[in-house]
Amino acid sequence: MAEFSLQLSEDQIQLQKWVHDFAEEVIRPAGAEWDRREETPWPILEEAAKIGLYGWEFLAEIMMNDKSGLSSPVAMEELFWGDAGIGMAIMGSGLAAAGIAAAGTPEQVMEWVPLCYGTADDIKLGAFAASEPDAGSDVAAYRTRAVYEEATDTWVLNGTKTWITNGGIADIHVVVAVVDPKLG
Repeated sequence: MAEFSLQLSEDQIQLQKWVHDFAEEVIRPAGAEWDRREETPWPILEEAAKIGLYGWEFLAEIMMNDKSGLSSPVAMEELFWGDAGIGMAIMGSGLAAAGIAAAGTPEQVMEWVPLCYGTADDIKLGAFAASEPDAGSDVAAYRTRAVYEEATDTWVLNGTKTWITNGGIADIHVVVAVVDPKLG
């Protein structure tokens, strides 16, 4: 097993510079305006998508093709240096994608994760609905239920979620719910 190191590889240094340049040239100059507006910065998401910074391929590259585990934090640090709100707008769909990747079959991952991002010409958003008002992120305390109804071949969700990044405006919502309360 290789020894852990915080030394960045040449690829990670290039990634850091690329994301930093985008943050410096695009995000930082627009940050105060979008923070004041309290709106999703669609033009910045579009620019990020055009250069490959917003998309499932980028997320997969920095998460799955990096044995050191440093590429993702390096990219996020640079984005959030530009502006935390805009950084979250760019990285927010990754929460939904991670939920799908963690619990989905390979076929579901390939079908649904790209839908959390869309394309550079047709931006989409993913939302991850896990936290609950009286439970926070304590999975054991979740009360939201998913009940399968055979007659209609549908799942019905009952419960309340809170603090949902992209909630209400996302194209894909990944909801954490209890199917069998007896399992704990």
